[in-house]
Order: sequence, then structure tokens, then C-alpha cells
Amino acid sequence: MNKEKKTKASIDNIYTLNGKVPLGHAVPFGLQHILAMFVANIAPIIIVANACKLSNGQIAMLIQSAMLIAGIGTLIQLFPIWRVGSGLPIVMGISFTFVSILCFIGTTYGYETIVGAVLVGGILEGTLGLFAKYWLKWISPIVAASVVTAIGFSLLSVGLAAEVEVRTLVRCRTGLSEP
Repeated sequence: MNKEKKTKASIDNIYTLNGKVPLGHAVPFGLQHILAMFVANIAPIIIVANACKLSNGQIAMLIQSAMLIAGIGTLIQLFPIWRVGSGLPIVMGISFTFVSILCFIGTTYGYETIVGAVLVGGILEGTLGLFAKYWLKWISPIVAASVVTAIGFSLLSVGLAAEVEVRTLVRCRTGLSEP
């Protein structure tokens, strides 16, 4: 018989997989995690939806759908099904990886084309993920780092444009000028 070792709730257990943390510490940490996840999940949607000039109702529907799918994906990661899922508390969500190209596709060809591209890309990426053990050895850490850096640089213009919009909105609403 396997009996799990009972652990006492302690703040030292915060970084262990099955550690128990006192409720007074667990609630604030959990809220912080949820808020960080929520912002990271809705920001790409808002950026792409505004580029495509979608209505507020469409944006709300996209955000609700994304949060539902992120929750389902998180549960699959936590409780694996077949070979899908890690068994670890990994929070799934939306990636910023494709924001710049989706903004281009959306403004040029429309939102419907984005939906088709995401469906095809998702099927391809899921298939590649199932066979990762065969091709992962060919991707060196320098290649992975270069891809992440390129993604960051491609999003730089989006961040700068958003900052200008926020500053303009603040000036219009408050009547204040910048120092």
C-alpha cells in the first residue's frame, strides 16, 4: 500500500509540487496568479480585436471563449488524457507569439481569415507536439532564444502604439498636458 506522506501546512512548501500552504498565504498568492493569468490571456485578444475593428460584443465573446478554453487546457495539463498533458500545475493561455502577424492578417484579409489560420495552425502545432521527441533534438537553445527575441522585437511597435494611445486618452479625459 502506498501511503502519501502527510505534510504540515507551511510557507516553505510554496515551491513544492504537492506542498500545503497556510490558507492566509495561499489566498493572496492564488489571487495574484489569477490576475496575472487573466491579463496575459485578454491582452492579445484586445490587441488583435482592435486591429480588426471588432465590436465590443465580439471582443467580450472572444475573451469569454478564451478564458473557458484556457481553463480546459489547464485542467488537461493537470490531469493528463492519454499522451496529452504533463500532470503538473501549468496554466495554459493565449500566446503573444502570433499577435503581430494576426494584426496584419486581420487588417488585410479580415477576422474570418484569422479564424481559418488559427484552426489550420492549431491542428499542425498539435500534431507536431505529439511527435516532439523526434524533432526537438535538432533545435538548439540559441535557435529557441533567437525566436523568442524576434517575437519580442515584433511586439515592440504594438506596445509603443498602445502607450501613445493611453497617453492621448489620459490627456483628452483629464485635460492635462505632459510635463
